[in-house]
Order: sequence, then structure tokens, then C-alpha cells
Amino acid sequence: MPLRYAFHSLTGNLNGNTAGTVEGATGVLMGDNNRQKVRNLSALVTIDCETDTLTVTGLWQVSNDNSTWVTVTNGPQNAAGVVLLTGTAGADAAATVCYQAPDAVYGWRYARFAIQNGVTTGATADTYTVSYCYRTGA
Repeated sequence: MPLRYAFHSLTGNLNGNTAGTVEGATGVLMGDNNRQKVRNLSALVTIDCETDTLTVTGLWQVSNDNSTWVTVTNGPQNAAGVVLLTGTAGADAAATVCYQAPDAVYGWRYARFAIQNGVTTGATADTYTVSYCYRTGA
């Protein structure tokens, strides 16, 4: 099974996103009616929060039509939906983490990783990069 590393990369910022806004990365086609195409899916995520008190939480979403997305409840690796990063009043270091996809994503046609900002409105300096790592084939 071929390995896809840093695939479907998406980079952006949280400028103007109010608290509670969800930014979703590109959806990954998990499979069709006949077979599963993706295994061992994870998201490689880098976040840089510069806005004071801004928080960023990662989450997985699923869809069967690649347009209507449903949030998957947090898996055991992030049971409480723990905040990934919080901005402070000074220059903050970016954090890079790998989020394992929960088992629920393999029962849907599409899956994607999303980030949600909380507490305050984001700015241009609040940046993110999301890409996927997975294996393909039967």
C-alpha cells in the first residue's frame, strides 16, 4: 500500500473568524460503495496563535456528499476536545501535532480535519497548515 505524506495540504489564517468558527481542510475520499481506499489516516497540523486569548481546537468531520459535514465526537486520543494552542500577548511559537483519525471516519465516504477557534476573533497572524498522511490501496 503506497504511503501518502503531507497530502492535500491547506494553509490559511483565522483573520475575521469569530469564536466558534470551524475551518475545514479538503475532504479525503475514504472509499466508495465497493471498497475502502484509505487506511491509517492522520492529520499533520501546524498552528500559530498570536492573538491574545485565542484558542484553537482540532476536530474530525465526515460527509457522504463532500459538502454537508458532521463533527465526529472526540476519540480516545483527545477525549475532551482539548485546546491545541492558546495565544498570548507576545510572540508565540507554532505547534505541530499529528491527529489520528477516529475509527468512525472509515464508515463514511469523505473525512476531513477541521480547526475551531474559540474565545475571540482571529487575525491574519493566526495561521494554520493541515495536511494528511495515509496509506492507499486494498
